[in-house]
Formats: sequence, C-alpha cells, structure tokens
Amino acid sequence: MNGAAGLPCEPWATDSGTAVALSALVLLQADAVDNVASRMVEVADLEWESPAGRNYRDYVLVQAGGVRLCGALLRDAAIGVESFAATLRSFEYNRYLVQQLP
Repeated sequence: MNGAAGLPCEPWATDSGTAVALSALVLLQADAVDNVASRMVEVADLEWESPAGRNYRDYVLVQAGGVRLCGALLRDAAIGVESFAATLRSFEYNRYLVQQLP
C-alpha cells in the first residue's frame, strides 16, 4: 500500500488518503473473514460419529469454501480501492499544481 497519501506534508492528498485508509479497512475485514473460514474448517475436522454429523461436516466444508471466496473477493476489492486511490492521488496532485500557477 502507498500509505504516503494524506500525510501532512502533502495536504493536497486528502481524498486519496481516505481511499488508502478504506483499502486498509477492507483488508482487515478480509482477514477476519479468513479467520471465520479457518474456524469453520476446524469444526469440520472434528470426529462425527453419526450420519447427521458427517452430513453437517460436509455442509460446513461447502460453506467454508464460500466464506473463503468472500475473503478473496474482499482482497480483490481492496486492491481495486488502492488502485483508485493512486489514480485519485495523481489527479489531486495535478489539481494542486494547476492551483499553484500564477
């Protein structure tokens, strides 16, 4: 991540700094979703003696796959937001330069 956007030494980079922060928050949520998926797999790894328990295990594994997919999609979204932040930062800098013209 860029992380430099929005620092006090670059007061013109306000909105891009917000976008970078949003990207970081989305990555934190992706980590939380991955933790949930890991716990689901741990539950599925328990020994189930009954047929209903084995069916539940299969169900949990399928659902864990969906949860992992959500985590991957959140990571992709964070990358997209960070890319947007870089583009926005460029526009903000260009706007700043134009404002500095006599």
